Parts: sequence; structure tokens; C-alpha cells
Amino acid sequence: MPFLLLFAFLLAIQSQFAHGQKVYPELPEQDYTVYSAVINEYANCGDTKYASRQNQLIFVNTVTEVKTRHGFSFDFVNIPQELNELLPAQSTFQNEPAWKQFIASIDTSAFTKHTLTRPIKAQCQQTQLWTDAQNAYYFSEQTAPQRGYDALQKDYENFGAIVSFSKVAYSNDRSKAVCYYASVRDGLAGSGYILFLERSGTSWKIAGRAMLWIA
Repeated sequence: MPFLLLFAFLLAIQSQFAHGQKVYPELPEQDYTVYSAVINEYANCGDTKYASRQNQLIFVNTVTEVKTRHGFSFDFVNIPQELNELLPAQSTFQNEPAWKQFIASIDTSAFTKHTLTRPIKAQCQQTQLWTDAQNAYYFSEQTAPQRGYDALQKDYENFGAIVSFSKVAYSNDRSKAVCYYASVRDGLAGSGYILFLERSGTSWKIAGRAMLWIA
């Protein structure tokens, strides 16, 4: 089941390139700040236990994710039942009144496709936009059997993952945010989450994460 889900997710990512990239609105500048916070937190910059993650090359898909049957499959209409099943047992933030009000107000259809026009700023990793040409070279129907992730990892010795984000949803006071985040390292290793973030001064911190899939 996990492998099939990951395979379907990869096909969903690759299909947007196979028929030519469409033109979507540019991603709002404020979303880049949230993406940076997510990448930095997952990199665990400064923690020697995660030294292998630092200085890795992270490719970022240039089009934001929308709700699908696979991958970003969460529907905010089903809150809180679905959310309570996906969050860790020790998670409590979702029970706070402000969070409950914000989460209940989120419209899944608001996660529309936008285009990233520049890499994400990262503290201890390198980021590049994942281009149409790269996707065709490694993962088209014709090239994937001979290349795929094996060739990608050989060509980029510091390759870490290909990541995807959704558009970010914000609370009215801009103190809370929600987005989808997925990271795929190879054909058998990846995961996808709904991330819940809180603003701390001028930066963002992950308050909770609901895992949607893993392989």
C-alpha cells in the first residue's frame, strides 16, 4: 500500500510536466517565508545528529500542490474527525480555541496552483527549482527506466530530496498558517504532511504535523 501510494503521488507530480507546464499566478512572497521555515526545521540545522541532512541539495517543485486522491488527500471539511486520527497522540495544539476556529474556516479549494519563481532560502541546505527539463530527463515514460532516482543521485552527489508545497492558508491575524508538504528521496522513500505553523516574532515554527502518507 505505501509503495502504491508513493508511485501514484510521483505520477501526479510528473504528469504536470508530461503535457507541458501551464502558466499559473506567481506565488505570494509571504509563502516563501513559510517554505523557508519548513525546510530549515526539517534540516535540523545545528543539530549534529542530523549532520547528514546539512548541505544537501533540495529540489523544489515549481508548481504548488492541490488536493488530489493521492498525496495531498486531506479535506478540511472532515475536521476534526480526520485530523485527530492523523496527528500524534501527544498533540494538543488543535484543541486550542484559536486553532480550532482557524482550522474550521479553511476552504480546501483555496489551495490553488501557483508558480514559484525563485529558490527557497535555506540556512544549511541548497535549494533549486525542479525544472521541466530535469523532470523529462529523469522521469519521463521513456527515460525513467534507464535513469530515474539512481541517475539523479549519481549526477548530484549531495541530492537530498524533491519537495512539494501547497499554497499557504493563513489565519485572519496572520499568526497561524497551514500548508501541505511532501518530500521524496527515491522511489521507495518519501512522506507527505499537513503542516500547522505559528508565527514567533518574524519567523514561523511548526506547531504540529499530520502525516498523510509515507513510504
